[in-house]
Amino acid sequence: MIPIQGFPIVQKGDEISSLIQTAIERSRITLTKGDIIVVTHSIISITEGSLYQLDKVEVSEKAKALAEGSGHAPEIVEAALSEASEVLREGPVLITKTKQGVITDYSGVDESNAPLGNLIALPENPDESAKKINVSLSESSGFNVPVIITDTQGRPWRKGAINLAIGIAGMSPFTSNAGKEDIFGHRLRGSVVCLADQIAAAAELVMGQADEGIPLVVVRGINFTEDVGAASQIIRSRSESLYG
Repeated sequence: MIPIQGFPIVQKGDEISSLIQTAIERSRITLTKGDIIVVTHSIISITEGSLYQLDKVEVSEKAKALAEGSGHAPEIVEAALSEASEVLREGPVLITKTKQGVITDYSGVDESNAPLGNLIALPENPDESAKKINVSLSESSGFNVPVIITDTQGRPWRKGAINLAIGIAGMSPFTSNAGKEDIFGHRLRGSVVCLADQIAAAAELVMGQADEGIPLVVVRGINFTEDVGAASQIIRSRSESLYG
């Protein structure tokens, strides 16, 4: 995991692919075939304008009611409702399915690492955002450079939040152990691993979540399958949901 230091503060309308390319070059890191770029979604969201200006959020009565006792400002709840395609649970934590298909708390809307006076939402289409960066870096490098866009999310059955992949391009999200043998000679039948989430979680070890200022990590030495890939492939359909 190679952290890219000194990444600039981004603004709405910035060309994120160029900023990433320049940051890597200034770090004196030469991309090699097999490298994967991991990017925190916040810098993508800011450049794409996936923001809510706090003083312009019109808070509904429903948002006010849900905010009471939740510890979240009514503006965050209102933004979360705006980003949701479906509300799955209203309390004590607002759980939604976002327009992007991600199931998370408060639709992924957050104050952390947002420009002052703003809230950050998830990118409108993280897979498409990852694809644009993948195409740009691959063209300049002369080989495929997979890209993973991440968000920090909680998990329903475990305490603590970890980084997950919400946008992918240039690689399959999965790797399979089917057909391999374990140490006792048992042949594995259906062991599918979400490699993209593993990489996202590992990258957070050097990214951090506060004032580290490292939104970009080069991941080296991971075996993956080159593919068009998409984070949307990771999300279970309702019919496949294990918990209804």
